[in-house]
Amino acid sequence: MEDTDPSPLVRLRKLLGRVRRRFSVDTYDVFVRPVPPDASFAAPEGYEFRFGTAGDVERCDPFHTELDERERAEGVRRLELGHRVVLALHGPPPGTIVFTMWVNPRNLNVPGLLKRALGQGQWFIYKAYTSPEHRGRKLYESGMRFVLFEMRRSGLTELVGYAHVKKTVSRKGLSTLDFASAGRVTQVSWPGITRTRVSKELRARFPREVARSTTAPAGRDSPRSA
Repeated sequence: MEDTDPSPLVRLRKLLGRVRRRFSVDTYDVFVRPVPPDASFAAPEGYEFRFGTAGDVERCDPFHTELDERERAEGVRRLELGHRVVLALHGPPPGTIVFTMWVNPRNLNVPGLLKRALGQGQWFIYKAYTSPEHRGRKLYESGMRFVLFEMRRSGLTELVGYAHVKKTVSRKGLSTLDFASAGRVTQVSWPGITRTRVSKELRARFPREVARSTTAPAGRDSPRSA
C-alpha cells in the first residue's frame, strides 16, 4: 500500500500556514484637523444633517445604519454619557437615517487599541457608516464638515479622527479635508498575546493615558469606556 503520510516538509509548510493565519498586525493613523475660523456647512441636496437623539438611534434601520438591536441600545447609553451622533436623513419627514457618525467629547478611544484624554477644545469622531444605497455621495465628508461647523459655533479648536492603514475610503475623506497625521498605533496579535505600540509623536500629542474598561475589538466603541 502506498504511504500517504505527508512528508516533514509538507507538515512544516502546513504548520507555518496556520501560524501566519493566527498572527496579525494592525496599524492605525490618528489624524487631526484645526477647526477653520470660517467653517461653514451646507447639506448635499436631498439630505438633512443634524445631531441625533435617543429616539433617532432607536429607530435606526440595520440596513441603512448597521446598528442592530444591541448596538442601538449601546448607542443610547453613549448619548447618556455625553457622546453625540451625527445623522444624515433622506426622504420625507421624519426621514430615513442613511448616515451615522459618533462624536466623543472627552477621549480618543478605540477599544482594544488605545484610550487617551483629549485636550481642551478637541472632539474625536469615530464609527461612521453610510447606507449602501447612498454611498458615493460624500456623506462622510459632509458629516465631518458638519462637525467642524458645529465645533466652530461652540468655540472648539481641533477635530481628531483615525483610520486603519488599509481603510482607503476613510483615509481619502480625511485627506480631502486636510487632516494631518498626529502619530500611529500598531497592534500585534498572537493567540493569547497582544502588544500595542503607540508612536512617540502620538504620545506627545495625547500624553494622558486613560484606563480602559473594555476589551471590545478595535473600531468598536463601548458606552462603558466613554
